[in-house]
Amino acid sequence: MTPKILLVEDDRAALYALSEVLADLPARLVLVGSGEEALRQVLRQEFAAILLDVRLPQMDGFEVAAAIRSLERLRRTPIIFMSAHEDRRGRPRPSAVYERYFRKPLVPEVVREAVLSFLPPVSLPAGLPQPAVQDPL
Repeated sequence: MTPKILLVEDDRAALYALSEVLADLPARLVLVGSGEEALRQVLRQEFAAILLDVRLPQMDGFEVAAAIRSLERLRRTPIIFMSAHEDRRGRPRPSAVYERYFRKPLVPEVVREAVLSFLPPVSLPAGLPQPAVQDPL
């Protein structure tokens, strides 16, 4: 089954640009423009990761993340916050609400690597060498 990534951004141009950055990842992208629609999507399907704009109309990214985390089956779904502005409440602790926080403008390579790190390993066809796993130390 192909993993899915939920992209939540109210700015259509930014949503399109983000989807282009992630288009060649081994995942299906689901694009939504509001926090309410993001919640409808997470109730319907599983996601390998969620990229969530902090500043959304009606329901901001912090509220969306809190609602997602309140659901038992979604507590471990990685959330990556994105924002062009520092929120008045500051950043929540990563272990409490989100795994990564990126300031806009986003650096495409950094965002791609962050999202890729949350995707399950890709199984290569038999006979092809598996990529070497590097020890981070």
